[in-house]
Order: sequence, then structure tokens, then C-alpha cells
Amino acid sequence: MARKIFKKVGLRRDNNLGDLSNSNEALNNLIDTLVDDSTSTFISEDLDCIRGIYSAGLDNAGYSQISGSAIKVTNSSGINVAFSPRITYQNRLDRFKAFSGEPRFNGGNGLSASYFNPNQVFENSVGIFSGIPFKTDNFWELGNFSYSGKLTPESVDVNGGVQWEGYFIPTQTGVHNFYINSSACFTFDFENQGYTSGVGTYTEINRIGLTTSLSASGTLDSNYIILSSASNAKYVGVGQSVSGVGINTGSVVASVDRTTGVVGLTPPSGNAVTATFINQNKTFFKTIGQDTAISYSTYILNAQQRYRIKARYYIPSSVDAISAQRNIQFNYIAPTGGTSDLRYTNLYSLDYDFSDNVKGEFPTFVDNSIRSGGGTLGGVLSNNYVKVKSLKKVDIKYQPKTSLVDITKNTLTGTTTSNSNVITLSNTTNLEVGNYVFGTGIPENARINQILVNTAIIIDTLATASGSISLTFIDHRGFVKKIEGSASATTFTLSSGDTTDLKSEMILIGATTQSYTGITTTSSPTTFAISPSQSLGASTYYLYQSRGLINESLNAFCNRTITKCLTVSANTPIGATTIPVVDTTGVSNGWSVQGTYFASSTTVNGSPPAGSITINQPLIRALVAGANFTVTGDSGDRQLCCPPTDTSPPFTATLDGLETVSASPSLKIESGNVIFDSLKAVVSPSNITSYSSSDTSTSRLSIKTPIGTYKILCA
Repeated sequence: MARKIFKKVGLRRDNNLGDLSNSNEALNNLIDTLVDDSTSTFISEDLDCIRGIYSAGLDNAGYSQISGSAIKVTNSSGINVAFSPRITYQNRLDRFKAFSGEPRFNGGNGLSASYFNPNQVFENSVGIFSGIPFKTDNFWELGNFSYSGKLTPESVDVNGGVQWEGYFIPTQTGVHNFYINSSACFTFDFENQGYTSGVGTYTEINRIGLTTSLSASGTLDSNYIILSSASNAKYVGVGQSVSGVGINTGSVVASVDRTTGVVGLTPPSGNAVTATFINQNKTFFKTIGQDTAISYSTYILNAQQRYRIKARYYIPSSVDAISAQRNIQFNYIAPTGGTSDLRYTNLYSLDYDFSDNVKGEFPTFVDNSIRSGGGTLGGVLSNNYVKVKSLKKVDIKYQPKTSLVDITKNTLTGTTTSNSNVITLSNTTNLEVGNYVFGTGIPENARINQILVNTAIIIDTLATASGSISLTFIDHRGFVKKIEGSASATTFTLSSGDTTDLKSEMILIGATTQSYTGITTTSSPTTFAISPSQSLGASTYYLYQSRGLINESLNAFCNRTITKCLTVSANTPIGATTIPVVDTTGVSNGWSVQGTYFASSTTVNGSPPAGSITINQPLIRALVAGANFTVTGDSGDRQLCCPPTDTSPPFTATLDGLETVSASPSLKIESGNVIFDSLKAVVSPSNITSYSSSDTSTSRLSIKTPIGTYKILCA
């Protein structure tokens, strides 16, 4: 534009900025005076790059939405006032990030992208690219890339390539279908099923190049050919051209079956196969600008679990692609259906921080929540109390199982993959989240985490073998342990494993066990007692709890090696010093004997024989068969370790029920009246005050008895 000089006129304030009819010329006159170089100009069009820019992204409607949202607190006068200092939205966003942490799913930043120049592209090499990328970033929005010029401004020309690599995290559990379409050459890799660090990260799903020769067979007048090796289907994409003897010129690929190697063809006319051929090489080819598409159905993916993914887009240096269409699009279908763009929110760069220290409060809360199938809280190694919160009631109703049929949910055949927690099943009838899973290659005590109806289950650990196996699903409610062994009379002997975690009164269940077969543990790691007596052949057995709520909160306080609960085996009167008990194993001379039945400082007198203990002071309350009490070599009061069966002192437990002790007669209030069994008033002469004949009283205390009403004169 010609340089315009206005000495006296041009956007003059004294003319109300209206001295020029052309506003652009007025602006040019104003800003051109800022140029020091007489050969240069500064005009209105130079501001186009920033035209329309504004400092705040809120319009009037936006301000209306946040109006009145300031954080308020209640002062000492009970009036709500704005918090000081002001809490800005930035403050709240910072707090939100601290609460949520680095997102684990649907919060990705896109795949890591590496860019290569044409001289670094080697189409027939394994990795396609060679050398160090000249640029890296993680630019990815919807996965739809259309290049009208170079890949990036730093590229040498329109050729070259880009490699995307990182993680895909699904938001749903199930099979995901990926679709890639490109006018150039490309590859697509996905993580191996059962991948573990350092062992075969990727499987190459597709590699679509300019020209590939593959062996195939075809039948005259058909519209398909069969690849000699089904694995070569990865080199074939829908839209590729096919040529060779027996192929109708101009035929293109219409479909690809990766499992069977069958390639469907669309001819320009007639049939695609013009002559029968067997295991002959055919050429699959394309030109840059010719769209080619592939699809890939994953194995079952777990929601919120990350999977390695890699894709490459490239144009070999030998091709003149300056006038060709250049693009690549990524789409996918989640298990619930519906094709979607593969957005950056599902993709994470290679350097994304997944460490626990940035996990945030909410993900940590979710990880430690009790799942619907139940779980374990705390433990003997816990240093702190564990809080349990629920918006619903805690259901602890529990009916002990009595037979193998009761606890077996189903027996099915499933397919496992080593190092994968997915088991494919065609039938999930009766299965529940939380059920235990047993089978070859399934780790001990594996449980169901998720169920995909009549498709698969997700377990909470990884399978150690691959193949089709028989699976047994066991009810998790009350389950303790699976064991192998046999029994004779009252002794069960384990053939594998040990008695760890077993406790007396648990229930043993097997194919031939009697209903409610209880166990009593001993110090042996390989045997325990059972009741009733029975003969059980060598087989698999399951141990279950006899109660629904197992409280182990006192385990650390009650050291069971020096604190024992003794059960009385026969009624024992007040004043006795010998108490018959069921078992005295581990009890030592001098141990403290604790409970409401005993005087203070009562101890075990001498080493107890098998069926009784002797105490150094007589009983102060009677004991009945079945009652229990505490004996301990530990210091302090350990009565909590063995709660009494008569749970409401000062009552005495009898065979007929709870009886009021004589020292505390019955006393109750009924309809405002005090009712008692007996009344005794003790009056000392020193409490009688002198009175005269003129003293009068109209107050009386009426006492009703079965033989009449008596009145006591009140002063």
C-alpha cells in the first residue's frame, strides 16, 4: 500500500474522530507515524493477526452464570459474608486438581508425536523411521489429520512421517473396535494381551505400504481370494488395488477377514477372479492420495486400565506427493456402540505421570473402597483405625452353608490368557461379582471383579497360563479357604497346604460332609478336629465362617499365645476353686484369671491338667456349662478378649435363663410407680427428732402389697 502522510487531518480528536470518512485510512494515518524506517509502513492490515482478540473469555451471559457464586462464611453474628481474602476460580481449580489428581481415564493429553524428514523414512524396515526425530510434541485433538502442506513448518517438504505412541485408556470394559483411514502409508500397533513389562509390548495389527506381494488362492468367477497365510492380512486394507494373473484389472479390496485370510474384492465389472489359481503371488498396491482403511477388534479391555498403542503415518521420499490428498483419520467404537472420534482425552503421552503420588484424593478413595462383592478392611499390620462409610445399610445377614451344592455357583469352561485377568465365557449364569474362581492357571483366591453377560469375566488377578480350562465358581459369602485332605473319625488331615487362617467353629464343606460339620483347631499345621465324627475320602474341601460378622478388631490387643478363652464344661458353684474346662492348652501357672466370676487378683494355681484349672481364690459367682472367661499371661485387663456369655451383669446365667443376683433385687418403674420385691428401712435412734403432741402431718406414702395397702406417715 502506498505510504499516506496526513499532517493536519486524520482521526483528530477535535473533529470527534470523524474528520476522515474511511476508518482504515484514519487508522493508517495514526499508526504509521510509529514507523522509524521511511522505507517501511505500518497499516491497518498489519493488525489482522490480532484482530478480534480480547483479554477475557466471558460475555454477559457468562458473567450472569457466575454471579453470586463467591464463597461465603457465617460470622460471629450469624450473618453470611464473603470470605476474605477472596477465593478465585483459579483457587478452586487448583483445589479440584489436588482432589482428583492427574486423571486416570478420560483426561488424557494425547499421544506422544515424533516427526521425521523424508530421508529418515524406510518403508520396508521394521520401524519405518530411522534416526532421531527433528521435532516432538503431543498434538492430537480428534485424531483427524488433514495436511494441505508440510507435516509441520520445520519439515523439509510434504513427505516424511510422524509416529504417535502412548497409552489408550478405555472408559468401558469390553471389546473396542478401531478404524483407521488414510490416503498415505500407515501402520497400527496395539498392546499384546497379557503384556508384562519387557515382554513383547506390541502386536503389529496392520502395515499398509505402497506395494506388497502376497501369496493367495482364488476360484474362477468368484469375488474373493484366500491368502496362503492368514497372518498376512495385516498388509491388506480396504480400498487397495489388486493385480496379477487371474485378477480382473481394476479390482480393489472390499473386505478383509484377519482370522481366515479371506479378502473380498470389488471388480470394475463381471467377477474379480478370472481364472483359478493356487498359492500364487498377487500384488496389493496403492498410490498416495488413494484412501485405504483398516479395522481392528481388540480383546476385552478393562475400563480404567492403560494399554500401549502406536501408529505411524508416512510418505516415502521416492513419491511426489505435493499435489496428492494427504490425510489420516482415527475412529473407534466402544462396547456400547456408536462410532466416535478417537479424542485426545482417551490417549496419554509416554511421559504421562501415572504414579501414586499424583493420584489425588478421589482416585485413592475409589481404589480403597469395598467392592460390591465384599472385601477386607484393616488387618493386623494396620497402624490406624479404618473408617467405613456407606450411604446404604450394611447387610450382614448370613446363613451358614451346609453342602457343596449350596456354595457352588457354577462349573464352566473358559479361556484364559497368561498375564491377563480376562476369562472369556459363553455362559455367566448364576455368577456374581465377588465369587471365588478356581481352575488350572488361576491363582489361589482369585475373585470376580466384573461380569460381561455371556461374554467374559474380569478377575482381580492375572492368569498364569493360556488355554481352555474347567472353572469352578464358589460363593464368596463367608468363604475362608480351599483345602485338600481326608478325615477319619474326628480328625481331618490336610494333604496339601496348612491350617493358617483357620479358627475353631468354622464349617467344613465337601461332597460328602454332614450338615454343619464344625472344626476345632489345634496347634498342628496339618490337622484339625471335626464334629460330628465321620469318614471323609481324599478330596477338595472348603472352609466357611459360622457367623456373618467376624470382628477381629481386638486381634492385636489379644495376643492369643498368652491370652486364652476358657469354656466351662460343667456347672460350678460359688466358692469352688477347681473349674472344669474344655481345653487348657497353653495355659500356665500364675496367669491372671479375669471376669465377673472371680475376685480381684485371682490367678491359675499350678500347671493345669487337661480338663480343669485350679484358682488361688474361690469363685464369687456360679459358673454354668458353656460360660467362658479370660486367662492371660499379659498385663492389664484383658476381659474384652473373651466376652462373657451372660452379657448383662449383675445378672447370673442359669440353665433357665438370666437370674437377678440376690445382692441386687428387682427394681423397676411401671406407669410412674416404683415396683420392687422387698423394702427394708433401717432407722437409727439418733435420726429420730423430738416431736410434740401438737405436731401434725397430712402426708402419707402408700405401699400396695398382695395382702393390702399400707401407709407410712411422712413428716
